[in-house]
Amino acid sequence: MKSLTVGIIGLGPVGSILASHLADYGVDVIVEDIAEELLAQIRKNGLKVSGIHELTADIDRITGSLDELAESEPDIIFIATKACFLRTVLSNLKSVYKVKMKVVSFQNGLGNEQVITQVLGVDTAYRVVINYAGELVSPGSAKMNWFQPPNYVGALRDGQYTTDDTTEYIAEIMTASGLETEESQDIKRHVWKKTILNAALCSVCALTGQTMKEAMELKSSRNVAIRILEEGLRVAEADGYAYGEDALEKFASYLMKGGAHKPSMLVDIENRRKTEVDFLSGAIVNQGKKLGTDAPTNWAVTQLLKTLEEMRLERKHRRPHVKSLI
Repeated sequence: MKSLTVGIIGLGPVGSILASHLADYGVDVIVEDIAEELLAQIRKNGLKVSGIHELTADIDRITGSLDELAESEPDIIFIATKACFLRTVLSNLKSVYKVKMKVVSFQNGLGNEQVITQVLGVDTAYRVVINYAGELVSPGSAKMNWFQPPNYVGALRDGQYTTDDTTEYIAEIMTASGLETEESQDIKRHVWKKTILNAALCSVCALTGQTMKEAMELKSSRNVAIRILEEGLRVAEADGYAYGEDALEKFASYLMKGGAHKPSMLVDIENRRKTEVDFLSGAIVNQGKKLGTDAPTNWAVTQLLKTLEEMRLERKHRRPHVKSLI
């Protein structure tokens, strides 16, 4: 396949790591974000990555507008924002979307690819399950904390999961850039696995303020995480995705390897931002309702997180009271 232009929407840790690797490899990249300070730093100093991988990539095409992004006519658009902003991004993208553009959810969560097809009115959407994570050190600088390769990429076409030339190209350029990625004929199997794992630790850590390591070392918080795993595995199995008799043991063992750093949902709560809970524990609950499988622990943590989120957002936007002089 010929060299394609890649657009990346959202330069948080995940998007920054993707953009820097692809640009460093030589892919024609255009990036978009609404944070002016971030864009100014990238224009001045390039996009930097530290941690597991160390590199600095110069990116020539940088914009704060989806209109300008679309004017460059990217062949592939990665949406790397938090999943809670997916519908907003797609609604704004719809007015400038062109038929040849391939749109990829480069996010956490369950059902993102279906949202793309619904909002844009297209028959095909793409999905990457990301197995790396990081944090923003400063504007234009991201730290890659861990990477457990490979990432996976697949397509949803007319309601069926498959692969095609675009998934092949995405896997090729991501792998060549240092982000090992494989095609999957049924990407939803990997989506379910990642969603269940994220729902367990992200929710518990966001509610308790613990790092992933701390949450799994303390028996009481570990018990909640295990219960979330159990429910997620039951709902996934009802949806046709079973992971074997020893699935719970394997999933729990994976979580026990979590490092001494905060998951993104806890960082969002601390910074009074919206979280992805509706695409994680909330999505497990909703899918369970459709399939007749209850997920009460996931329901409880979803409601608690939404309460905490709303309280903190309200405080963030509340204006200080000033007494009238009249």
